[in-house]
Amino acid sequence: MDAFVELSAELTGFSAEELRSTGLVEQYRALADGASEAEIIELWYTGVWRGVIPTERAYAEGLAWKAVGVAAPGTSAPGFGSWERRPRRSAR
Repeated sequence: MDAFVELSAELTGFSAEELRSTGLVEQYRALADGASEAEIIELWYTGVWRGVIPTERAYAEGLAWKAVGVAAPGTSAPGFGSWERRPRRSAR
């Protein structure tokens, strides 16, 4: 297993497969070269690197949204009549 993914999985509590499914491993590995553990956690959870969102995908794939079981605001339409349904409960 890739050392960066292994470390990231340990730091974030998400599996290597979940991290790979974001499609951001290569980009984050390049950004996080020499970064602290806190910076790596922040990058994965928020999609922000040193005050900048590197791509729209980084924002949308932030682990904070996955942890609470919702899509990042502005990234997916809930659909007509969605206000009538209770929010889903996260499995986490």
